[in-house]
Amino acid sequence: MKKRQQWLLFFVKGLLTAACLWWALSGVDFGSSIFARPGDLDWRWISAGLAFAGAAILLTAARWWLLLRAQDVRTGFWRTVELTLIGNLFNLAAVSGIGGGAARVFLLIREHPDRKLAITLTVMVDHLVGLVSMALLFFAVTAGNFDALEEQSVLGKGVIRFAWVFFAGGLGLIALMFVMSYPPVHQFIHRPGRKWKWEILRRLPELNDIFRRRWPHALSSLAVSMAMLPVYFATFWCGARAVGGDVGFGPVFSAMPVVDAISAMPISIAGIGVREKTFELLMNDLTGMPDDIAVSGSLIGFFCSLVWALLGALLFLKPRDRVRIGELENAGR
Repeated sequence: MKKRQQWLLFFVKGLLTAACLWWALSGVDFGSSIFARPGDLDWRWISAGLAFAGAAILLTAARWWLLLRAQDVRTGFWRTVELTLIGNLFNLAAVSGIGGGAARVFLLIREHPDRKLAITLTVMVDHLVGLVSMALLFFAVTAGNFDALEEQSVLGKGVIRFAWVFFAGGLGLIALMFVMSYPPVHQFIHRPGRKWKWEILRRLPELNDIFRRRWPHALSSLAVSMAMLPVYFATFWCGARAVGGDVGFGPVFSAMPVVDAISAMPISIAGIGVREKTFELLMNDLTGMPDDIAVSGSLIGFFCSLVWALLGALLFLKPRDRVRIGELENAGR
């Protein structure tokens, strides 16, 4: 029964993905676009995009590895890279009921069965660190570089305002989470004599407070995340250059925090279509980039990450991991 639900969800999401991609491509003149001239692709820029995408994966793995060390979960850096690649693969494999975070958690718990909650928390905090770094970058960029955008398209202004609410709300919730985990606050809530129905409600804040006490690890993780973002954004800059877009890195760097935030919403598979339309909208407002260049450039950037998610994850997906993932899928049925 659950398998049917997963396939139904995949089918619905597939339809939404097709609709989003059609929306993104609806303004493209295919006859004069790069889609009709694939031989004009500049593979030097695509190769650079692949290199940037690979570097972004290494930095993403390093961010999580630092959080694992803060919780005294000892695993090798390259094993963390493997699990990150496997997680990226499962983020794309929408037909499975397992997300990338769940795959990472399950595989690492099998190696450290006594640290289940700590490992689960590191994956959650890893996403939160990514959100914080993206929010800080977004606020820094919009403070001075989006004046021109605010004076142009109505939809562009709406996207920017949504991103402000999204990032501000996210930072507020993260701050509240750490305040609730602060020992005096937590002890007040979990006062002596109070019984909890679920022990996790007591343990989770205590584990979360470890990141405050071991702040060098958390701060290093944030620094790595801040360094990762421009590397990741560069894959889309390379994509735009590969299809003939004469654009500097600055406008792409300014637009990508918003593009990434919008495409992260669970509307389509891996943000396909949503990412392209948002990239098209912002790049047109910022630089006057033609629709076909923006859409095809975004697709090339996504392709660079897709290659690593497929080839890299399949390369490192060991037989024992496939067996463990199969066990997880069976347990979820």
